[in-house]
Amino acid sequence: MKKLAIIISGLLLSSAAHAADSYNSISNLSYKDSDNNDTVAVDSIYYLSPKKTLGPYDQFEYINKQTNVYGGYADDDFGDVTNIGGEYFINEFVVGASYENLDPDSGSNGELYKLTGGYFFNPDLLAKVTLVENKDGDDFALFDLAYNHMLNSTDYVGVTLTSDDDFDYRAVAAKYFVDLQQGNYLTVEGTFVSLDEADDQWNVETNYYFSKATSVFAAYDKEDNYSFGAQHFINKNIGLKVGYGNNADDSDNDAYFANMRFQF
Repeated sequence: MKKLAIIISGLLLSSAAHAADSYNSISNLSYKDSDNNDTVAVDSIYYLSPKKTLGPYDQFEYINKQTNVYGGYADDDFGDVTNIGGEYFINEFVVGASYENLDPDSGSNGELYKLTGGYFFNPDLLAKVTLVENKDGDDFALFDLAYNHMLNSTDYVGVTLTSDDDFDYRAVAAKYFVDLQQGNYLTVEGTFVSLDEADDQWNVETNYYFSKATSVFAAYDKEDNYSFGAQHFINKNIGLKVGYGNNADDSDNDAYFANMRFQF
């Protein structure tokens, strides 16, 4: 904990300018060390047109409208997961496809194939249908409705409703982004999931930006898991995020994590 406090305090000493930036690619390399599991992960997404920030280097519009391709890989003590996919936007329509492979250390592989189609009723209202082919289980469909309410040129409230075709899974996700002026920003976001055959779940997270390069964050969920930490971009292209996580009811479940972010 002392080492983490020193790292965080050092990160908060830097500042950056306030002009908006744009990127075509965003990549992450992360590591998590916990008492129960260690995880290494890498992911990357490439946009065919520049994606503009809302101020902070890692904050963008709520509903993506840029054609993209992406991929990721994660490995932990129990197995690994690989995923690839992409989205194509044309006029008011979006189509997408993705593939995910779960390779556990014990048991059989799991494979998911997804096809997505969506329609923009207006630039701030998107409806999507995702068909999921599960090679080792039942196929299903997901329905999403995303709405972005702009409060001014930068601030917004975004809400996404999700359900499966049997209405056994229902979720609401929301995010609030605000420019506090003087180079400071705040985000507050959360998700609530209702399941027919399991307990409801929820989580909340907030980020406070001292500048577009430097921020602190905290998160909490229904299972009393919490995390906090800081992020700093040493320039507009490279950022470092570090944090600590635990459980309020089980203090022996320490987790330390770090993420390197590359944006170009």
